[in-house]
Amino acid sequence: MVRRREVVIGPDRRLRVTLEVERGKLRSWAVQLEWWDPEDGRWVWVARYDTAGGRAHRDRNRVAAHEPVDLPEDPGRAAKVAEKELSQRAEEYIEAYRAAKAQGR
Repeated sequence: MVRRREVVIGPDRRLRVTLEVERGKLRSWAVQLEWWDPEDGRWVWVARYDTAGGRAHRDRNRVAAHEPVDLPEDPGRAAKVAEKELSQRAEEYIEAYRAAKAQGR
């Protein structure tokens, strides 16, 4: 079963949380920071923590792919830490995305 929720953290930013649960256990997860890009007139993903490929990692759109991260082993706790980190550092991630976009990356 896949559970999804959206968390609005500002007028132009939100988190999308996806949890894949199998037989009562969290098997995979993703927490994605999205920002409303006024130039493009659409939501773009800026940073994401997920377990794609079997290991928790962070991807940053236009900046870096598959950055290793230090998260708790427990997948539920790891997803919560990722959600908190993206919420707290949203401005930093958005500014890095905007700078990379301006440079044509």
